[in-house]
Amino acid sequence: MRQYNKGFTLLEVLVALSICAMAGIAAMQATSEHIHHLSSIEEQTYASWVAENIMVEQRTKGEQWEGKDGVRGSEVMAGVEWFWRQDIGKTADKDFVKLTINIFSDEKYEHSVYELATYLNKGKK
Repeated sequence: MRQYNKGFTLLEVLVALSICAMAGIAAMQATSEHIHHLSSIEEQTYASWVAENIMVEQRTKGEQWEGKDGVRGSEVMAGVEWFWRQDIGKTADKDFVKLTINIFSDEKYEHSVYELATYLNKGKK
C-alpha cells in the first residue's frame, strides 16, 4: 500500500502566491485611480466655485462693467490660489457679448481646470 503526503507542492504554493500578488496589485491600482479621480473632482469643484464668484462679480458691476478682453486675476479658495482670465467674445447680436471665465491652477495660465460662460447684454445691464 502506497502512502500519500498531505499538503501542497511547491509549485501549487507558488501559483497561489502569484495569484494573490496579482489581485493585490489590481486592488492597489484601482484604489490609486479612485484617489486620483477624487482629487480631480475636488479641484474642479473649487475651480467652479471660483468661476461662479468671478462671474457674479462681473454681472453685478452693472453699468460699471468695462467688458475688457483678457482681464486676469487671482482668488484664494480652500487655501489654494486660483488664477482666472476673462475672455470676451462677439455674438451675432451686437448688444450681447459672450463672457467666459477660465480658471487655471498655475500662474502661467497653462493648466486650465474649469471654464464658465454666459451671455451679457452690453447696452442694458
